[in-house]
Parts: sequence; structure tokens; C-alpha cells
Amino acid sequence: MNEQKDILAIAEPPEAQALPLVNRQERLAAWLQFPRRVVLLLIAYGLVLASIAAIRAPISAAVAPSQKVSSDWSMSWRTHKPVADMINDYLPNTLLLLGTALLLAFLLALIAILIAALVHKLEEWAGPLGSILKGLGRLWIFGQATTPVAVLAMFLVIVFVAQLRLVSIETILRPGSGLADRLSHLSLPTLALALLPALLTAQAVAREVTLPRKQGGWRLVMAGLLKTLGMLFSQVGALLSGLLIVESMFAWPGVGRLLVTALSGRDYPVLFGILAAFAGLVLIGRLLSEFFRWLERLMLLASPPIQLEPRPWRRAARIIWIVLALLLLLAPLAYAVAGVATDPSLALRINDGQSYKPPSPEHPWGTDTIGRDVQARVLRGALGTLEITALIAVIVLLPSLLGGALTGFLASRRTLLTESLADLLLLPADVLLFVPLVVGAITIRMVMLLSGKVSWVMVALTIAIVLLPRMTRVYQTLWMAAPERRKWLVRGIAGVSALFAAIMFAGYGALIMLGYLGFDVPPAVAPSDPVALGSMLLEAQTALRVRPEMVTVSGVAIWVAAFAFYTAADALVGFFNSKEALVRLNE
Repeated sequence: MNEQKDILAIAEPPEAQALPLVNRQERLAAWLQFPRRVVLLLIAYGLVLASIAAIRAPISAAVAPSQKVSSDWSMSWRTHKPVADMINDYLPNTLLLLGTALLLAFLLALIAILIAALVHKLEEWAGPLGSILKGLGRLWIFGQATTPVAVLAMFLVIVFVAQLRLVSIETILRPGSGLADRLSHLSLPTLALALLPALLTAQAVAREVTLPRKQGGWRLVMAGLLKTLGMLFSQVGALLSGLLIVESMFAWPGVGRLLVTALSGRDYPVLFGILAAFAGLVLIGRLLSEFFRWLERLMLLASPPIQLEPRPWRRAARIIWIVLALLLLLAPLAYAVAGVATDPSLALRINDGQSYKPPSPEHPWGTDTIGRDVQARVLRGALGTLEITALIAVIVLLPSLLGGALTGFLASRRTLLTESLADLLLLPADVLLFVPLVVGAITIRMVMLLSGKVSWVMVALTIAIVLLPRMTRVYQTLWMAAPERRKWLVRGIAGVSALFAAIMFAGYGALIMLGYLGFDVPPAVAPSDPVALGSMLLEAQTALRVRPEMVTVSGVAIWVAAFAFYTAADALVGFFNSKEALVRLNE
């Protein structure tokens, strides 16, 4: 009898013999995931607060002697009011806007997930026709949700205020004191904030719930709800960046608007006080995200996805989608080529008495507030913005690729030791993720200003610093989601290409937001200098009532590139088993 057992043990494949041990290790790592992440997040949060405190000394040494300001960082240098009181006065309004944006994003994501699940069933039934309908739906949704928040907010004002007249301009600019008035005022800024998080969340969850599994039913539904909540709360930092835009544009009395005012007046105590407050909000969001992701992992631990070979028509549909996405990249390329062919002096030439002129043979897109040619400015602005975005991508690509591959390799082992080691290596990234992307870029830029003039290269480096931890996590997630079949080829070609497109999308959006807030390099003073599209969008907003088409032409130029970059990233991420990497773009 014992001899028969030995024979069976020898005949059993080595993988089958090691499987129980691997399952025990993965189960242990899963159960301890949330406690481990809590400890590391609290450590990272402490390092953020320590870093904020450490930066105060050199800033005081550089600023205080020339501006004769107090060394007391608890008081505003401009208003001489306690910083804590100023933040507490504005924080409830920001929390109301943040909460309604998360709620709307949750509802929109649930609707999109249900539609995606139905479309998936339709695709199974209708075959190629279902894939065509699915692709058209993606293009329609991407075209709206991937628009940078500054452009999207302006387009919403043009559509709902100027054209449909569903919302009055008084409601937009003068929020009332009552709850009903505030909720009415919140409609457009909330929609502008919620669309992108809803899209990213819906894509990640829809891919998860439509994968074939050994077990489905209520577990899969609960896991989908938990993943939806986890994905949304992980994007609190990005929502706080967007708050700077919508609170300024819609005159909402929140912390984001207070931060813009403090930045304009170089009120560093208020700036760093808000940084600490934002870090606390991000901590709450990330803890909730980790909790829901932990529950989701435990829910699906016994039901891993089944790797099935896609049907031929699905493979063909994927190739067609990638070709279409790559063709869309020709649109921003065309803007760049047109910018090269445009005389730079036309974008800078001031024509007295020619302000706000309508389109004409001499000025096909009209003129701006001081008579400059709008077409030349948009084309040169597109060229300059794309050049800086490409520089950002070149800076970020290699380090994020190496860091993501290393930590992805460790985390994909699914053991407590390797996952803990990957988290430790990503601790610096966790620290930087506590500062919202745009807020961090502006802060670094202001610190750079203390040492001299900021150039376009320094602006690119600033955005690259805050993008690096996010892009590292993007590639880590892609590494872990690679299919077993041809995984090294997918990681190498599709993964690197997807990472580059993702950097272009995120860096481009950050640059537009910086320009709109007025914290990029000022417009060109020499013919060889680029003109920033974000700054032009801010200029166009001042003429919104007189020449709304100025917003349209600059907004479309911005939208075209953002739409193309995201569509390319989505098509390439389609080679992987998960679309969670796209959510990492918006952390």
C-alpha cells in the first residue's frame, strides 16, 4: 500500500505537488494585504508631513528677508489670519463638491458597467456586428470623458448655459447659501469632475466581471461592487487636482479656490497648510480603496479567471481597434505639422484695433483680445504643448518601465514576502501619491522659482517628477495582468507602447491644467518660444460671452490630442487581462 502511494506521488506532475503550498502562500498574502498596506500608507503619510515641514526652512530663508514676512507658518503671510481657520472655513464646501462628484461617478460607473456587460453578451451573440457597436460606443464615451477637465467644464457651460439655457449664468457664478441653491450650482462642476473617474472605473470593473471564471453568481456581483468602490476612492487625489479648475471656473468657495489664490500671492503658509489637508483627504481615500480592494481579492480568491483562447473574430476586432486608435494619433500629429508650417510671428503679432474680429480671409479663425491671429496661436500652441508632452514622456518612460517591471515581477509571485518587498520598493511612490498631481507640480514649480527663472525644460521635469510614481504603478499593473500566452511579447511591445501612450495622455492633461491655472511658462516673448494651449484656454475664457468660438477652437485642439492618446492607451491595454492600469493614470 505504501509502495503504491510512492508510485502515485512520483507520477504526479511537479506543478500539482507544489500547488497546495502556492495556494496557502497566496491565501496568507491575501488575508494580510490590508493590514500591510495600512502600515505602509501610514508610514508614507508621516513622511509626507515630515517633508512638508522640512521644506519650510529653506523657503523662509529665501523669502522672508526680501518680503519681510513672518516666520510663523501658522499664520497667513497675506491676510495675517490663522491658516487652520481659513482652511476650516472653506473645507466643508470642498467636501460637498468632492462627495457629490464621487457619488455621481459611482452611479455613472454602475450604469456603464451594466451596459458593458450587456454589450459583451450582445457581442457573444451577434459576433462582428456586436464588436462594431462596442467600438462605436467606446469612441462616443472616450470623446467626452477623456477631455481635460478645464475644456470639459467650458464646453458644459457653452452647451447648458449658452445654448440650451438649462442653467443660468447667475447660478454658475453666484452660489446661494441654501442647500438647494448649492446643489443646483454643483451640477456642472460635479459632472466635469465625475466623467473620467467613472469611465476608468467602469472599464476596469467591466473587464473583471466579464472574464470567464470557475465560479460566478453573487460572488462576482459583490466583487464588482467592491472593485467599483475601490477604484473610485483611489482617484481622490485626481479629483482634488480637478477641484482647482472647477472651483476657480465656477466660483465655488472651496479649498481649491483658496489654494489658487494662495499660489498667486505666494502665500506659502496657506499653500503648505492645504497640502497637509489634501494629504489627509488622500489618506482617507486610499485607506478606503485598499479596504474595498482587499475584500474584493478575498471574494475572488477561490474563483480565478479562466484563460481561454479568443475567437478569431475577436482577435480581428482587436486588431481593427488598434489600427483605428493608431490612425487617431495622426490628428495631433497633423496639428503639430501645421504648427511647424505656421509662421511663429503670426501668433505674437499684435494688431491694434483688430480685437475679437470674426473669421475672415486674413484671419480664418478670427482674432483674440489684442488682435492676434487665433489660428496661428492655436497651431503654434498645439506644437509647443505636444513638444513639451513628448519631452515629459521621454523623461518618465525608462525609470517607470524599470520600476514597474521590478515591482510587478515581485508582486506577481503572490506571496507575503514578495508582495511586501514590492510595497517597500514603492514606498517613495506612495509618498508622492499623497500630493495631488497638479498641486504637486505647481508646488515644485514655485519652489524652483525661488532659485531663478523657470524654463520649459524645468516645467517638463516638474510634471515628470509627479507623474513618475503613477506611471510606475501603471506598468506594474500591466506586468501583473499579462496573459500567460506570449506574455513576454505582450509586456515588451504592447506594454511599453501602452505605457508611452499613457504618459502622453497624463502629461498632456497636467500641462493643460497648469497652463489654465496660469502656472506654466508665460506666453512666448520671442518667435522661437512655444505658446501653451492651456494659457490660451484661459485667455479664451475671458472672451466666452463675446467670442465663444475662441474656446471652441482651442478646446477642440486640446481635446483631439487627449482623445487620441487615451484611445491608443486603451487599445494597447486590451492585450492584457485587466484594465486596472488605466485607473492608475488618475490617482
